[in-house]
Amino acid sequence: MAPRPPTSGLVRFAAAAGLVAPLLVLFAATATDIGWIGFDFGVGVVTLQWAWWAAWIGTALGLVAAAISLRNLGRVWPWLAVALLAPGLTLGAMIWTKARASSLPPVHEVATDWTEPLAFTDGHLELRGPDALPIEPDPRLPGALGDIDPAWADYAGRRVAEVNAETCPEARTVPRLVPAEEVVAALEAEGVRVIGQAPWRVEGSQESPWFGRARDVVVRMTPEATDIRSVERIGLIDLGQNCDLVSALVERLSR
Repeated sequence: MAPRPPTSGLVRFAAAAGLVAPLLVLFAATATDIGWIGFDFGVGVVTLQWAWWAAWIGTALGLVAAAISLRNLGRVWPWLAVALLAPGLTLGAMIWTKARASSLPPVHEVATDWTEPLAFTDGHLELRGPDALPIEPDPRLPGALGDIDPAWADYAGRRVAEVNAETCPEARTVPRLVPAEEVVAALEAEGVRVIGQAPWRVEGSQESPWFGRARDVVVRMTPEATDIRSVERIGLIDLGQNCDLVSALVERLSR
């Protein structure tokens, strides 16, 4: 039996270290979703601090292991693949997500009509829970956004209505009364679970298995117009997901 190359121990260690970052992200996403830890801790600490640095360190160790293992790739390549890919892909995904967040407005809700803001029923507000973001008739963005990300400085203190108009123009009023059954079908087609309906209103929720994320949707139908509002339950920003959802619903209801 041939002796194990001296580099194999380092490669195995690098592979083990490389798994730390993705496992931390998986833990944070799952533990937050089932309520073991809070959203701020799961995202702000476990993911954006612990997993972020673990991904950098794991990637660096993987590169070192690759550099000193060039002559023994035939024996260590499976471990080396883990050492490089696990932290590298995790780091790449986190860098991409941070860049996307910086490029998008720091909002967590979108509505098609802010002149007569859509509201949720008391039952739906209770469903959102006591820790959910508040539902306000004319919300404004925080004034210290530039301290969080310099790319958000221009949005600080502005009305969400103005930001929606600039950054999500597809979120517009549907100029007709859409029957409730059509609204329900459109919501369900976009993965929204309907939790209440009437001839003039339909409400629902769209949940994610990651980090306990969920958004609540209300659709208001009047003889002249149909309007939509979608609001995150937790988190300062939604990475454009509310805009995508409302825009898709507007497209479906405009057919």
